[in-house]
Amino acid sequence: MTPELAKVLDCASSPLLGNSADIIAALEQARLCVSRSMVPSPLRRSAWLSDLLQAEVWLKLECLNPIGSFKVRGALNAIAARSARRASLHLNSSGFKVCAASAGNHAQGVAFAAKQMGCEAHIFLPKRSPLVKRDATERLGAKIYLVGDVLEEAFEAALEFAEEHDAEFLHAFNDFDVITGQGTCALEIIDEYTRVSKKPLSELTDFICGIGGGGLAAGAGLAFEHFNPNTLVTGVEQEFFDSALQSVKNKLRTEIDPRGKTSIADGISVRSIGNLTLDILMRTVPRIVTVTDDDIVGAVLGLCEREHVVSEGAGAVAVAHLLRNKSYYKGRNIVACVSGGNIDPQLLSRVIARGLGVTGRMLRITARIGDRPGQLKNLLELIANLDANVLEVHHDRTYAQVNVGDVEVELALETRSIEHQYDLLAKLEEHGFRPKAQGKT
Repeated sequence: MTPELAKVLDCASSPLLGNSADIIAALEQARLCVSRSMVPSPLRRSAWLSDLLQAEVWLKLECLNPIGSFKVRGALNAIAARSARRASLHLNSSGFKVCAASAGNHAQGVAFAAKQMGCEAHIFLPKRSPLVKRDATERLGAKIYLVGDVLEEAFEAALEFAEEHDAEFLHAFNDFDVITGQGTCALEIIDEYTRVSKKPLSELTDFICGIGGGGLAAGAGLAFEHFNPNTLVTGVEQEFFDSALQSVKNKLRTEIDPRGKTSIADGISVRSIGNLTLDILMRTVPRIVTVTDDDIVGAVLGLCEREHVVSEGAGAVAVAHLLRNKSYYKGRNIVACVSGGNIDPQLLSRVIARGLGVTGRMLRITARIGDRPGQLKNLLELIANLDANVLEVHHDRTYAQVNVGDVEVELALETRSIEHQYDLLAKLEEHGFRPKAQGKT
């Protein structure tokens, strides 16, 4: 991490945190600001999750916001707050420049908010940023700068630009105005919950959301602490990017080293939270947990198939946590935030294919048969009798590592569940086909 980046992550502050009245006022101001530019995102009951968990589960669909993410909230509030401060200092409070470094939803949020408020947006991206994200940000009117190979280099360039051009730098999460802007997501839940659920607000037991840098969880933590303290806020990280969990344990901002590991939840693949988000999380978010990529792909698939909701990996981690911990939430009243829906269609198709495997809907196996007429037919008939559907067959008699008199067959099968897969493998073994399945031990 560069010294410039470390400074921004270590030095954010807000004198308002010591005073409840000031925090409430800041949240209410953020609510007013955000409501001018966007309608509340839907709060919708999930029959699928409610039945599965034997609980009442509601989805806060931030993926349906402008730019498809909660990030627009923080950007709107931060630019409005900068404008007000500039006016108080008798500086130009309209048409000023804002800048940010981001390869994802924060870039689009800043571009959208700047366009709404008549500001110039200057966004710094690594050169290898996905074209779809670059194009989406540019379509919103921002000027794009491609700098370096990693986000840290783009970050340095954005800070230099801010210094040289009197631009307002907007950090993605370690900024009080951004945090209170994200907190408007929770304020909308507080406003809507009783109306849509027909239950008292005091019965809302849990709010669950993802954590990357911690802005959404911190903002929600402040909102629930001051407006409905009965609600427990749980933050969810991807297992390789658990800076929030480690920082809270250490009571010190802790940068993690993922050692070259990646995640489909790229929006929360953050190596370090900020000092300000850490302070707020320690006070208002008592539970931070992790999920795996397999958990996440199962959640993306479930949302797509059962809720007709398209979610990016980072946006689905709250649902992934629920699916992984069903018994813990039995009987509770829960809002899970689907925080973003900006996923590349090609990635979505791969995630769905992997999700079918993770949830027991697809199985790829190899089986050994004798190199004699009728043997493949016998194998396929047995599979059909076991109620599995054959999607692909590859018959290898030349290069497979088997005896000369045998043939290896690779099959892609459609199955009903994990239990169905194990039953099928056991039956194939009984009949001497010696199956081997990818991902099974």
